[in-house]
Amino acid sequence: MQDKSKNVYLTENELKSQIKSGCFPSCYLIFGEEHYLIKNYLDRIISTAVEGFEDFNLNKFDGNVKIQEVYDATQSFPMLASRRVVTLCDFPFDKAPVTETERLLTMINDMPSTTVFVMWYETVEINEKKPGEKFNKLFKAVNSAGGAVCYLGRRSDTEIFKILQSGAARRKCIMDLNTARAMVESCSDDLGTLVNELEKLCLYVGEGGTITVETVNMVCSRSVEASVYNVSKAVLRNDLAGAMQLLDDLFYMNTDPVYILTLLSSAYVDIFRVFAAQSLGLRKDTVAKDFGYGNMAFRLNDAERNMRKFTEQQLVESLKVLQETDRLLKTSRADSKTVLETAMVNLIRIGQGDGK
Repeated sequence: MQDKSKNVYLTENELKSQIKSGCFPSCYLIFGEEHYLIKNYLDRIISTAVEGFEDFNLNKFDGNVKIQEVYDATQSFPMLASRRVVTLCDFPFDKAPVTETERLLTMINDMPSTTVFVMWYETVEINEKKPGEKFNKLFKAVNSAGGAVCYLGRRSDTEIFKILQSGAARRKCIMDLNTARAMVESCSDDLGTLVNELEKLCLYVGEGGTITVETVNMVCSRSVEASVYNVSKAVLRNDLAGAMQLLDDLFYMNTDPVYILTLLSSAYVDIFRVFAAQSLGLRKDTVAKDFGYGNMAFRLNDAERNMRKFTEQQLVESLKVLQETDRLLKTSRADSKTVLETAMVNLIRIGQGDGK
């Protein structure tokens, strides 16, 4: 028996089917963390539902609008077409005056069959499992009126890799799993960023070309986070010269030293978490779930490989170095670059078994 207290969400596959068939409910509410997908599906709804005369049959509003203006647009008849589309972005239903929220609820209930109304959220964050009392009210109103609420959440690392590989295939290029993983490590796990970088890669290799890790390193724009991540990798493989060069590049880009240390420390924290989990007979999947790694769960695979290089004592000593470095960066007047360089030297010495 279905729990009526829980919100009913339209699945992504159901949303795809509706767009493909052109059979739309009168109202959508689309939200989630994957902003690229939200905007992508919004554009697909518009391109399918608006049959012509876009200047007349498409109205776009942002969250600052008076709902009466949106209401008037939804009630207008389409011009030389069977329907019109009205969109509303980031309306703050949890903070808006009661007169506005009640007007919106009335509008949703009175939606004419000739209008497809799409509420979508880009900057307003809504918790999927606990949206709050007011958004719960909005969700239930949409569903009660025959509309659909669709949540587009973060993709797992495996899903992102598949998206990149299938995206390359659609562009008649070849990409293997290791290359897809390298893209995420280099560019971030944001789908919008990754799709833009994929376009660049496919143009570079040309139709029928193979995208390799070397191509990614040559063509893709690295995120600062990825650059710091590479500092961590250089330190963990005892490559002091490489780590120093990467650190120089980060300081050239005016990267916050504390941010550099935070991400450097996270690599060691990952290792320690996997080490502790295995000591207790737990799988790294449990670590990923308990600590909310989400799309970055592949970091634990790297941590598991790197863990074999350390004894428990070496890990403890490494974390002490990182803790002391954090204290120095935040409280001393020492040159921050020198502090980080010293930390990297000490970490490599510990990793080599030389002690501090």
